[in-house]
Amino acid sequence: MIVVRTVEWAERALAAGEIDCPHPGCAGALTRWGHGRRRRVRSLGAQALEVRPRRARCICCGGTQILLPASVQPRLADTTEVIGTALASKAAGQGHRRIADELQRSPSTVRRWLRRAMSDAHLQWLCQRGS
Repeated sequence: MIVVRTVEWAERALAAGEIDCPHPGCAGALTRWGHGRRRRVRSLGAQALEVRPRRARCICCGGTQILLPASVQPRLADTTEVIGTALASKAAGQGHRRIADELQRSPSTVRRWLRRAMSDAHLQWLCQRGS
C-alpha cells in the first residue's frame, strides 16, 4: 500500500510514470491497474465519503499496490480529519467520552485511536521520521 497526497496527484503521477516500485531491488515504475474495492468512510458530522482507491502494477516485477489518498486511513472507517480532530481534542485536555460525543463516534473507537497514537511503537516511528 502506498499513501498518496490526492487521487488527482496519483493519476497524474501514474500517467507520467513517476511512482517507483517499492519492492527492494526493482527499478520499475508503477502504471494503472484497475481499482481496489469500493468502501464508505465517515467524515466529520454525518457525512460519508465513498472511496475507490487506484490499484497500480509495476511494469518490471508485476507487483501490485493500492494507492490510498492521505485523507483516508488504512483499514479504518473514519477519515484522517476525524482522527486528527480527536487527537487535537485530547491534546487540549478532553477525555475520550467527550471527544466521542462531539464526533458522534463510539467511545471505544475514540479510545482505540488515542491509545494507538500513544503506543511506544508509534512514538518510536515518529522519532525516526524526525531524525
